[in-house]
Amino acid sequence: MQKILSLLVPILALLFLIGTFFLQYEFLFVTRIILIVFSILYIVIDIKRDYFIENKQVFVFISMMSMISVAVSVLLDLTVEDSVFNSRDFFIPLYVFVLIVIMYKDLYDTKKK
Repeated sequence: MQKILSLLVPILALLFLIGTFFLQYEFLFVTRIILIVFSILYIVIDIKRDYFIENKQVFVFISMMSMISVAVSVLLDLTVEDSVFNSRDFFIPLYVFVLIVIMYKDLYDTKKK
């Protein structure tokens, strides 16, 4: 039951990201594609939890790569688009960072139990 609930949030986030392509498909296009790729990757991490509990360096490396990729994609989207600068777009990497920290804490607490 716990494993199903922990998979529910990334799956809902993935469905939301896919659903946003039907609303404003041209807005933050590259960022949404990057977020979809990393959402799928974090679902795989949650499924292969035992491996990542033992090898936290791999999780930290994937997390660093996702943070860098998301930050670069937001900057790329904002420079390529002819839209008005929106400071709320820079909250996307912050949200991703918070979710990564929660997932890392969940992996760490699982090892203690």
